[in-house]
Amino acid sequence: WVEYCNGPASSKYGRMRAANGHPEPYGVTYWEVGNEIWGSWVRGHSDAETYANNFVRYAAAMRAVDPSIRLIACGDNDLEWNRTVLKIAGPGMDYLAIHHYYGFPHEIGDPLNLMARPLAYGRFYEQVRKLAQELAPGREIRFAINEWNTALPLPRQHTMESAVYGARLMNVFVRSKGLVAMSAVSDLVNGWSGGIIQASRHGLFVTPTYLVNELYATHLGSHVLSTAVTGPTFDTASEGKGVPTLDVAATRSADGRRIFLTLVNADETRTLSTTIDVAGAVVAARGDLATVAARAPGAFNDFGTPDAVAIRRTEIAAGRSFTVDLPPHSVSVLTLSRTD
Repeated sequence: WVEYCNGPASSKYGRMRAANGHPEPYGVTYWEVGNEIWGSWVRGHSDAETYANNFVRYAAAMRAVDPSIRLIACGDNDLEWNRTVLKIAGPGMDYLAIHHYYGFPHEIGDPLNLMARPLAYGRFYEQVRKLAQELAPGREIRFAINEWNTALPLPRQHTMESAVYGARLMNVFVRSKGLVAMSAVSDLVNGWSGGIIQASRHGLFVTPTYLVNELYATHLGSHVLSTAVTGPTFDTASEGKGVPTLDVAATRSADGRRIFLTLVNADETRTLSTTIDVAGAVVAARGDLATVAARAPGAFNDFGTPDAVAIRRTEIAAGRSFTVDLPPHSVSVLTLSRTD
């Protein structure tokens, strides 16, 4: 397979690729060896030790064909699985794949657990990072969160609940400062109810989680900036107490001219009047604010009302210190331009 994708046209499988109409190699860089192998629903599922030994065999064979490829190993939300895989296969992996789905069965009657859960993943990443440093010293192993979403019943899956959860999770990715090297929401189109694009023979709509992904993908700098946040908190049944209601991440564009603030208000009923103080940079007197919010509490997008949740864009007063109002259960991206 690696040879078919990346080998020269003179190789056995490269010739097959050329005969199929693509003489030049595809140059596929990233290869994940197995998917959720810990799950009984997966063909070839196994225990962690068996998987790790199989990974070592696959890695040797694949790199013998193309030593430039980067390999992703199958991780889990279970520290013991990760410990075993890192101990045996850590020296040969570049990334560890971890999947996150959180929904109705986990809430145990408290929807606020959903709003707090992403922060727990941030703490989990630190635990796994320390494991990797201990078990594969000298090797930089980063994380591929290549499946994540909520798993809520319809229509909740297509409301701001999922979008706020997703935004908090992506803020965790940003604040990891590269520890989370890649991520992908699942599914993209249809698939199950979590598909962020829903298409039928007669129409199409995008979910609030799609809109948040759109905002983040188009407003993400290459350098992570430090943030300090104070504000209201909330308590949950199983995800801890004193959870911050306001969630913030900040990045700067590669040329240093733009600063992006991703601002999440997890409160379902209250607007957060938020004061932003900018230190270490001089920014223009006007900023651009793009917000994903529902037109009414509990609103959801569907084929009949595709814009019940939409992106609203406005220009606001900015500067060294200014205030912005964040609607209830909203996700906003604020773009500031540097003038210094």
